[in-house]
Amino acid sequence: MTTRRRRGDWKLGVFLIAGLTGSYLGSGRAVAQAGGAAPAAGLQIYFVDVLGGAATLVVTPERETVLIDSGWPGQADRDPERILQALKDSGSSQIDHLVTTHWHIDHFGGVAGLAKRVPIGRFWDRGLPEDGTVGQDFPDGPKPEDALGIAYRAASKGKRQALKAGDALPLRGGVSAIVLAASGKVIPAPAGSAANIECSSAPADHPTDGSDNAKSVVLKFRLGAFDFLDCGDLTWNVEKQLACPVDLVGQVDLFQVTHHGMDISNHPTLLSTIAPTVAIMDNGPRKGGSAETVRRIKALPSIRAAYQLHRNAQTGDADNTDAALIANTDPAGGRYIRVAVAPDGKTFQVRLGADGPERTFDSR
Repeated sequence: MTTRRRRGDWKLGVFLIAGLTGSYLGSGRAVAQAGGAAPAAGLQIYFVDVLGGAATLVVTPERETVLIDSGWPGQADRDPERILQALKDSGSSQIDHLVTTHWHIDHFGGVAGLAKRVPIGRFWDRGLPEDGTVGQDFPDGPKPEDALGIAYRAASKGKRQALKAGDALPLRGGVSAIVLAASGKVIPAPAGSAANIECSSAPADHPTDGSDNAKSVVLKFRLGAFDFLDCGDLTWNVEKQLACPVDLVGQVDLFQVTHHGMDISNHPTLLSTIAPTVAIMDNGPRKGGSAETVRRIKALPSIRAAYQLHRNAQTGDADNTDAALIANTDPAGGRYIRVAVAPDGKTFQVRLGADGPERTFDSR
């Protein structure tokens, strides 16, 4: 009889993989911390509004900061300024780890503006051609001769490292961040893994995605009982590999809706497998937030709240979430969504902006 992998079994299996393969990246990789800062009460996560790009700030109990993606370039450095505001609101003054999930401009374009404004300790990405590890597996991205490629390489010189599936960010204070996929490859299934019964009704694969979206770095964070999943812009077929034939993720409490809510991502079998309690979509008013994805999220039996950074202006109210769960009514945006996780991870609060309405949820 086939069964879904229980959460505890998944945790043991993945951490055994990370340990046995020697993929934990902590040795000799300490980074500077905010001097003298008292530990925060728990984990903080800020979903910064970069108008259809991505920038997610994670602050650990020890004030160690992880920024996942950096938004767009240009616009008078709008996105670096918005990230900086979230950083200040979190009580932090630097970025210890900057993770670029993949090489699309709305995910790495803000690096040059950020590097002018705030110290960045370490850079993590899926690899560049000069690393000698990605070869032809580089469909698009920051070419060495392009302005953005020059800026990224200059900012990260001597401080960057490529991530592969099975690696983990070197975080302290009881927080883990495991790479479940990178460059189109997923972590191996732990020995003896049972088949995931959700796969029996999985829809057909899509044509192969040749873009860098399919190569996105996937990170799963854990603090105590709380789990958060960020898949970057991962697309359909590789998403399915995270759930089928074996569940490689486990259930999560918080899910960053993949690829800004586009329906070429957010595979139904992965969604039903991870069974999130809360979903947060980093869409723009005219980018992402597809009606089909909104319907998939709303239909999940596990979901208690589905937040959006913006209302999708191209669809009707029925194909957006509840208006009370949309952070920005002004299309110009700027309001983030903040998640505060209790020190034991047993509960978490989701708030719109710095002082907006807030709801509390139980972790599982």
